[in-house]
Amino acid sequence: MMMMDGFLSYRTVAFLPAKSADITLKVLKSYQTEAECQTGKRIRQLRLDMGREWFNTAWEQYRKDQGLVFQFTTLYAHQQNGTAEHSMCMILDATRSAMAESGMPLKYWANTVSTVVYT
Repeated sequence: MMMMDGFLSYRTVAFLPAKSADITLKVLKSYQTEAECQTGKRIRQLRLDMGREWFNTAWEQYRKDQGLVFQFTTLYAHQQNGTAEHSMCMILDATRSAMAESGMPLKYWANTVSTVVYT
């Protein structure tokens, strides 16, 4: 799961064991706490794809409790989330190139993605 600041384009990734509502909510809470502590500003708005993991009572309750506004992109219209989609393609291309150039085994995929995002 990639999280990106819309103003600074700061990106961070989290590797999920499964793409479920509970796991994605836990990751977002952790990211929100860290981002708000570092910047001193609150997260007010989230742009999300139309994934099924966002549509449940846990996410809706969290949205209401935090006063967040969710912006959902149209289904199969990736260009609405252009910067994030472009970043994801760039990260994956750089990861594939680094893995191919170094000859590292695929078990280091997550480490390589983390390194690419960091640099």
